[in-house]
Amino acid sequence: MNDTSLSEARVEDRALIAAVMHRYCTMAKEQADFAGMAVLYTEDATIRFPDGLEVGPHEMAKVVKGSEPTMIAHHATTMDIEFAGPDEADVRTMYIAITDEAAPDHWGCWEDHFVRRPDGRWLISDRSIVVTGAAPGGWLARQYGS
Repeated sequence: MNDTSLSEARVEDRALIAAVMHRYCTMAKEQADFAGMAVLYTEDATIRFPDGLEVGPHEMAKVVKGSEPTMIAHHATTMDIEFAGPDEADVRTMYIAITDEAAPDHWGCWEDHFVRRPDGRWLISDRSIVVTGAAPGGWLARQYGS
């Protein structure tokens, strides 16, 4: 972590980045509007799933592999924002996912690179979904293996 990331408040930038993350958590649910979620990413963004699959923002539905849980909710717990420049930030957000199959079902972090667009919006340009644990009888274990 660089020293300026904590010494420079950048309150508005932090709030805009946090808003994107909270919107993602709200939208990443059962019967998700994956097309609607794509607006949180740059057009050329890369999203890496736990099994190594890499997709663009309009291919996110592949995460459920045709079998989404009946209920899923994502909860962001801790977010660390490190500015890499005036228009770039590396963001690590811890999450817990709860499904109808297990509570918690899986947990880990989203490792994101954000960029600020000319219109002032902060968008995710690169995401790695890291799973650090999963319930043996849960949805993620069923979809991706334990």
